[in-house]
Amino acid sequence: MSFKKLIWRITPNAMHGALRDVYFLFRLIPATWYDYVRFLRHSGINKNRQFRNQQAARITMIYHQIEKGLSLAAPRPGFGKEVIERLFAALPPFVSRFGIVPPASTAISALEAYVRFNENAGLDMTDVKRRMSTIASLGTISKGSCQTAGTIAVEKNDLDRLRQSNFADVFNSRYSIRNFAGGVIAHDDIADAVKLAQKTPSVCNRQAWKVHVFDDGAAMRSLLEIQAGSRGFGENASAVLVVTCDLLCFVGVAERYQAWIDGGMFCMSLCLAFHAAGYGTCCLNWSKEPSDDKRLRAAAPIDDAEQVIMLIAVGTLPERFNVAASPRRPLDDVLAFH
Repeated sequence: MSFKKLIWRITPNAMHGALRDVYFLFRLIPATWYDYVRFLRHSGINKNRQFRNQQAARITMIYHQIEKGLSLAAPRPGFGKEVIERLFAALPPFVSRFGIVPPASTAISALEAYVRFNENAGLDMTDVKRRMSTIASLGTISKGSCQTAGTIAVEKNDLDRLRQSNFADVFNSRYSIRNFAGGVIAHDDIADAVKLAQKTPSVCNRQAWKVHVFDDGAAMRSLLEIQAGSRGFGENASAVLVVTCDLLCFVGVAERYQAWIDGGMFCMSLCLAFHAAGYGTCCLNWSKEPSDDKRLRAAAPIDDAEQVIMLIAVGTLPERFNVAASPRRPLDDVLAFH
């Protein structure tokens, strides 16, 4: 007989609830400590910039900010000077050690797109181009490593055609949209997208997710201000969704992160469902500290038992718009056969 069953058998029923809480507490604390130590040891938080993966992640995060800025409906000429400075600080140590390979080569492509945009707007990009040449002199471009960054021009008619094609075309034609046309999305269309996304698999089919829809202007502005990642496009969204997972659905210590797993899978399905219906979406991450989580809960009627997974801006599409190119990592970096 296990220790747990023995304790349950020799104690009064009235004490079982308290014993259960103590039992799970003594399992949860070491499990959480294990996660904390692994994150502290291996994440970029506790690494100097000599680690390739950490340097690559930082470079990707920075150059993608350039892409996002270029994909807005009306980018401001000269935007992102502080982002450019961070990129020029991050690239030399990476290129000097590893060469001009992704994501450094992709970052240079993003800088080239940034220069073209600003020169077309009449700005002098001489200094930026000089600094790009300096970085290029630090290494050689690895064969096959060039990936085009910046933006891609998209026609709404082309998306309509691709959505009627095969799954690969449907999947590959979905982009994060930062240029909405405004207007209203019918509640029935939102309900249809959520219903379709419910086909998402979940642990033991528990389907813990919930979608909170906000399409009132004041409520949307409040939520977007708290999330703080949609400046320049969020105000034109038709609705803001807050996707959550009910923690009451997860019953064991080993499921302490299952809400994010099931919720993340559901969010991807939801974005594809809106795409299939002809609407655009942009996932707005909720990697936040407690203070922001409390602000969101104060601004929106979300039960304390619900874990916020992310916000999603949803909107109608203009006839023509730009999207971030967001090149994918080389397949060899992602795929491992064992």
